[in-house]
Amino acid sequence: MKQGGIMAKKDKKETGPDELEETTDKIVAAVKSANEVTQLPAVSEFCSTGCTLLDLAIANKLPGGIPIGRIIHVFGAGSTCKTVLGTTVLGYAQRSGKLAYMADVEHTLDPAFATIYGLDCSDSETFKLTTKLDPDPKKENSIEGMFEQYLGGIMYPKGRGKKMNITPKVVVIDSITALPSEVELEESMDKSSYAVTRAKQMSRGFRKYIFPIATSNTTLFCIDQTRTNINAMFGAPREVTSGGRALEFYSSVQVLLKHDSNITNSKGVTTGIWVKFKIIKNKVSPPFRSGRFKITWEYGLDDISSNLYFLAVDQAGKTAAKNRSTKLTLFGEEHQIHHWVKVIEDSNREEELRQEVWRVWELMYRENPVGVSRKAKVW
Repeated sequence: MKQGGIMAKKDKKETGPDELEETTDKIVAAVKSANEVTQLPAVSEFCSTGCTLLDLAIANKLPGGIPIGRIIHVFGAGSTCKTVLGTTVLGYAQRSGKLAYMADVEHTLDPAFATIYGLDCSDSETFKLTTKLDPDPKKENSIEGMFEQYLGGIMYPKGRGKKMNITPKVVVIDSITALPSEVELEESMDKSSYAVTRAKQMSRGFRKYIFPIATSNTTLFCIDQTRTNINAMFGAPREVTSGGRALEFYSSVQVLLKHDSNITNSKGVTTGIWVKFKIIKNKVSPPFRSGRFKITWEYGLDDISSNLYFLAVDQAGKTAAKNRSTKLTLFGEEHQIHHWVKVIEDSNREEELRQEVWRVWELMYRENPVGVSRKAKVW
């Protein structure tokens, strides 16, 4: 019995150092491949919004902008230039040589008017516009069609599981509120509880496509509308977004737009508006930054005037900054704000102006602007 036991031990195969090393290499390779599949890439690219202050508020660096490969949620009341901001972002994506997609669900975009804000709708190689998200006429504009047909076709145009060679840089959905669910399209308008169905479909869709959007390095720019909550108690928010709260949680950046004031000329005619923005949520830089930008109907987003008024607020106070004749000391000279616009445009000093805005921005958002700033913690 003892001899049999000894022979059994001798016949048992022993693992050598070469086999152990080979097994270890296989395990390490498997772990690396698993990390490549499950780990989201870091944000390494940004796309400008056309407004220096908004770019700094989102990215906290210059040049900044919206992060590529994430979901952006822009919402606000009517006439707060949400579509204008979306078309401006698409215009900057075009000029970077990447593809720009837009789903005009509201059927409100005028291509001729969009050129004022920098979007070239006639360039079919860099811009794709659609008003139908699903080829089925009964489901052409629905939440399910947006995820399964539109986003699915963008991420996987050659079939499921195969990435496309060229992915769009920015996809603008205008707007999420205008997308009904398939149940809402099939049932009559007398039925209720559509909001519950829309909220469930939005949550399911983002759970399914959050990883393909990030790994394809495509930004999903979602424009949303606000509704007045008539049942709000004391202290509750009066304005809410429709379609559930899934977009609120899955988005990396949330931007709230509000109408500030109208811009009138010497004859009292309204020629533009001031729009306030506030970063409600931000996962790429510090949140709760705010500011405002100027939009005129003939020029578009006026970044130079917005930056000059921002610097005037820092020097002269908010009350004086609203006056057109406010004097501003810049580049060692003193001019009125409306005169500085012409000086900067004629001398092509927009980049110097952005650098000055970034310097003031850094100083304004320090924890202790007067004293010595703390060093970053090293782990």
